[in-house]
Amino acid sequence: MPGEDEEALRELDERLKDELQPVGGLENLLVDRIVASYWRLSHLGRVEAGIFAWELYGELAERARQEARSYTKQGSRFEDLDEDLRKEISRAIATSTITITDQEKHQGAVSKAREMDAKREAETATLGLTFIRDADGANAFSKLSRYEATIERSLYKALHELQRLQAARRADGGVPPPASIDVNVTGVSRDEP
Repeated sequence: MPGEDEEALRELDERLKDELQPVGGLENLLVDRIVASYWRLSHLGRVEAGIFAWELYGELAERARQEARSYTKQGSRFEDLDEDLRKEISRAIATSTITITDQEKHQGAVSKAREMDAKREAETATLGLTFIRDADGANAFSKLSRYEATIERSLYKALHELQRLQAARRADGGVPPPASIDVNVTGVSRDEP
């Protein structure tokens, strides 16, 4: 992703290759998959934090705007309002006039709304928004969880296959490689219709 540390990825690759000691093209391919899965998994916490940040700051900004509106009433000059609030109100009430009943509290709430909107523009929250949009807005956390599970399965599958190949290589062909077992945890047999 943009802004990622290429050197950290290179170091992870070297560290895992030293640890897993692949031999040959196939074992190196499996280690590359392990590295890629590990790297992707390590970033999901940031995506999750971004989703929380986007939603939290959006909610706090909306609450602050509601508070600002609570310090207004109809009947006075529209020009007295803060520009952001004026734009919002002008969409809803094109001809009414508004009076601010408590200028200090109103301004504090408007400032809080702007602060929360600015925090939504930060990198982590924007990363969360990107995932939310990709998830079509609904169930972003459950989709992130499924994405994480898919990556974990890929990681463990590659690791298991690497270990199986290495065990066969170490046995020098005298012993068959360990069996690969496909475990079904759904409770439904493949033989059932």
